[in-house]
Amino acid sequence: MKKILSSAVFTACALVAFSSSAATVQAIVPFPAGGPLDLVARIVTAQMQQTSGDVFVVDNRGGANGMIGARVAAGGATNGSSLLFADGAMVTVNPRLYPRDPAFDAERDLKVVAAVAFQPAVLVVNPSVPVKGLKDFIAYAKDKRLDYASGGLGSQGHLTMAAFASAASLDMTHVPYKGGAPAMNDLVGGQVPAAFVGVAGAMGFIKSGRLKALAVSGDQRIPAMPDVPTVSEAGLPGFVMQGAYFVMVPSKTPEAVVKDLEQRVLAAASDKQVQQKLRDLGLDAKTMDRAASERWLAAERQRMGKLIADHGIKAE
Repeated sequence: MKKILSSAVFTACALVAFSSSAATVQAIVPFPAGGPLDLVARIVTAQMQQTSGDVFVVDNRGGANGMIGARVAAGGATNGSSLLFADGAMVTVNPRLYPRDPAFDAERDLKVVAAVAFQPAVLVVNPSVPVKGLKDFIAYAKDKRLDYASGGLGSQGHLTMAAFASAASLDMTHVPYKGGAPAMNDLVGGQVPAAFVGVAGAMGFIKSGRLKALAVSGDQRIPAMPDVPTVSEAGLPGFVMQGAYFVMVPSKTPEAVVKDLEQRVLAAASDKQVQQKLRDLGLDAKTMDRAASERWLAAERQRMGKLIADHGIKAE
C-alpha cells in the first residue's frame, strides 16, 4: 500500500513540476483576427504548443499598417516568451514609406528568427472584364487604362500591381482602400475591375465565379489553384512578387534563445499537417532559417526601396 501511495505522490509531484515549468508565450499578430497572418500564427503556435507543452497565446494588436503590434513586440520579453508574427513588408516597405519614428525602428528593434510561409498574390478581375488570360488583360489594360484596387498605400496589392504595370508597360490608376475587405467588396461589386489580392482572401470568390483569376505572382503555381499559371508563365518571364511571413523577437534577445526558437519554429512550420493547412490557405509553405531570412529581407529592402522611389510612392 505504501508503494502505491508513494507512486501516486511521485506522479502528482511530477505533474505539478511539469505544469509549473510550462511557459506562457505571447505571440503578437499586428493585424486583426481572421486575416492570413493571424491564421498562420494560430496554425504554427498550435503545433509548437503541442510539441513543447508551453502555452501560446495569440495577441492581435492591429493598427498603423502593423506598426502598433510591432512596437509592442519590440518592447517585449527577451527570454523567448514574446514573439511577433510579422509580414515582411513591415521591415522592408514601411520604413521606406512612412516617416521614421526615433522611438521605434523595426529594422533596429526587431530580430528575425525564421520564415514560416510565403504569400503570393493573385491577379483577379471582375467577371465583367472581357479577358480570358494574362495576355488578354495586358492588351485590354493598354487600351482602356484601367483602375486597380488595393488594401492601401504600400500594401502587397499596391506594390505588386505597380511592379506588374511597369513590367508590362501599362498606365494604370491606383485606387487605395482602407483595408483588403472594402477593396474586395468593390472588386466583387464591379466598382473597380482588377487587383492583385492575397490568395487566401480571394479563394472563395474565385471558386464561386464572382472573381476571375488570371495569374499568381509567386515563383510557382499554387496547389489550391493548379490551373492558374504564374505571371512568369503567362506572359512576363521572370516576374515574381510575393510576401513572406516571419517570426521575430526583440533585438536584445540573446543569441542562444534565438537559436533555440529558430529550431522550434522551423520544426513546427515543417510539420506535414501544418504545411498542408498552410497550402489549403493558398500559401506557399516554404520555410527559411534565420540566415536565409536575413538575406531575403536585405534583398527585399533594396528592391522595395527602388520600386517605391521609381514610382514616386509617398505616404499621404
